Amino acid sequence: MTYQNPQLLFGLFAIAIPILIHLFNFRKHKTVYFSSIRFLKEIKTNNNRKRNIRNLLILISRIFAITFLVLAFAKPYIPIDKNKTPTNKVFIYIDNSFSMNAISKEGRLLDVAKNKAINITDSYSSACMYYLITNSFLKTHNKGYNDQDFIEAVSNIEATPHYKSLSEIINFKKTISAQEDHIYIISDLQKKTLKIEENNEEAKDNFFIIPIINKKTSNISIDSVWINSPMLINSNNQDIYTIISNFSNQKQEIPISLKVNEKTKIKQLLTIKEGTREELKFRIAIDSAINICQLSINNYPITFDNDIYFNLNKRSKIKILNIKQSIGLDYIKNLYSNDTSNYQYQEASISNLNYKELKEQNVIILNEINELSSGLNNAIINFVNTGGTIIIIPPTEIDYELYKELLTSLGTDYFIEPDTNEYFIKSTQINHPIFNKVFDGSIRNISYPKINYHYKTSSLTQTNKKSLYVLENNSIFLSHYNKDKGNIYLFNTPLNDSMSVFKKHALFVPTFLNIATTSVQQGKIYYTISNNNYFISENNINNKIYHLKNINSDIVPTTRTINGQTRYYTNNQIFKSGQYKLYDNEKIIDHISYNYNTIESEYTYYNSIELKKYFNTKNTMVINENISNINQIINNKLNDHHYWKICLLLVLIFFGIEILLLKLIKT
Repeated sequence: MTYQNPQLLFGLFAIAIPILIHLFNFRKHKTVYFSSIRFLKEIKTNNNRKRNIRNLLILISRIFAITFLVLAFAKPYIPIDKNKTPTNKVFIYIDNSFSMNAISKEGRLLDVAKNKAINITDSYSSACMYYLITNSFLKTHNKGYNDQDFIEAVSNIEATPHYKSLSEIINFKKTISAQEDHIYIISDLQKKTLKIEENNEEAKDNFFIIPIINKKTSNISIDSVWINSPMLINSNNQDIYTIISNFSNQKQEIPISLKVNEKTKIKQLLTIKEGTREELKFRIAIDSAINICQLSINNYPITFDNDIYFNLNKRSKIKILNIKQSIGLDYIKNLYSNDTSNYQYQEASISNLNYKELKEQNVIILNEINELSSGLNNAIINFVNTGGTIIIIPPTEIDYELYKELLTSLGTDYFIEPDTNEYFIKSTQINHPIFNKVFDGSIRNISYPKINYHYKTSSLTQTNKKSLYVLENNSIFLSHYNKDKGNIYLFNTPLNDSMSVFKKHALFVPTFLNIATTSVQQGKIYYTISNNNYFISENNINNKIYHLKNINSDIVPTTRTINGQTRYYTNNQIFKSGQYKLYDNEKIIDHISYNYNTIESEYTYYNSIELKKYFNTKNTMVINENISNINQIINNKLNDHHYWKICLLLVLIFFGIEILLLKLIKT
């Protein structure tokens, strides 16, 4: 306890005055004569006892009254921590993510949070500077506001698809001030976004946690949409998959619809059980090169996760280069050249090969090449490292050392010696992507082709080999390897007529077609709005200025080339989900879809026990009171606790007790 006027405590010596009055009763007595005093003695005895009790109570009330009167003038108070200097910077984080659009009894959660933030300014001096932190990553928030400008900035806050973790909030604060300041967290405290437990650094700042929680947490959301096929093939029906989640505790029936190019393809009523995630599959006909799609449900009041926009666009043709000893008709040319809508096939002889054309291909076939130069080896390795697919078919007369040099550089097994025995293929790894939709049901009774000649290979243990076709002697007929972004498909047998009948078998066509098809990925059918987000677009030229547009925005993305891939960064300029068009001047060259992150669709909050676990309780206060009490709570935390008003009130109480004792108790 500390006093503003400690010198006035000498006034406590005034307590001696009522004590002296009590000890020496200076009141004069008047003598009255009676003929008999027998009854007066009895009355005197009773009155003396009553008078003594009353006088003692009066003395006590006077002592207390004088004591608290002196204390009131001395102004006692309990100071705040003397080791901490008063702050002149206050950081206020307002969670304006989409989950704050929920409605509570007090209104929209975001509006409640904004009101609480404004009320905080009443607890600080006019010289204090306020720093606003939101999820919008606005550069204007790097500067400090006075109280009036801060109120205006808070009133302009709107919901955003972005969110921030606690560590990001603290790091942002450190860029402005390294001192011990006050940080307010006004949020619904969702676990998946705030991520308090991931902040390992013990901050010395004073934290004020103000939960804004909506108790009604039921919601239904579209989690994701995807396709299983690596790319869109012309004249094919397309399967579209989606997951719908019901986060409520009741079974729900909701309408769901799918639009393609503004035409409703599917519309049905979906029943989903409480607390479950349901996977759905829709099949639509892909009858256009560009398919702008929107999958929607109707669910309120949380609506940001009711729609997913995506595009099913047919990309450019798959480029296939068949490198042979000499140009001529063969089984591979007949296969790919018959489908000019999906494949761009060309062939070249090993003696007249343009190495610059290799990097422009999607698939390269080394078709029974007898000689491999170091230049070709280097070109093939670079091609695979940047995401290309190589099919290697060995020749009948093979140079083992040349092929060993290439295959070991690619990280595969290499050929050792021939095996001239006849074997049938006995098994297939049907779960591999190249066999997707090839087999329907059991394959026990399939008639496999016969192989007359094959090469035995090494058995390296550090490869990622997948055995696609296995012979009866457990040798591999076709194996698949991954290297960086690329793929290597290695046949152990020449595919000419004298060595095998595989090219005449029914498995030949789907094997080669699907190897080519899986070599080109569809890419993302949509992107999620996030920090430092980028998208990928084909056939665009670097160092050109492109525009990403929709009805409400016009964004100029910046480009970066990473590992041979051109990325277009939007620099946090996309805030709304929907369909966007990529322009080269006035020409539309691509369609890009953006959707909100659905991480906040499921409501899971931190409780008070968890907050105490992850925060230093000495420097943290959780404020659960209503708006009207926030200032009082903050003032008690920030300011000295003064008690002179209480002392003055006690003075009046004890003087009142004295008056009552004098008036009501007669002696």
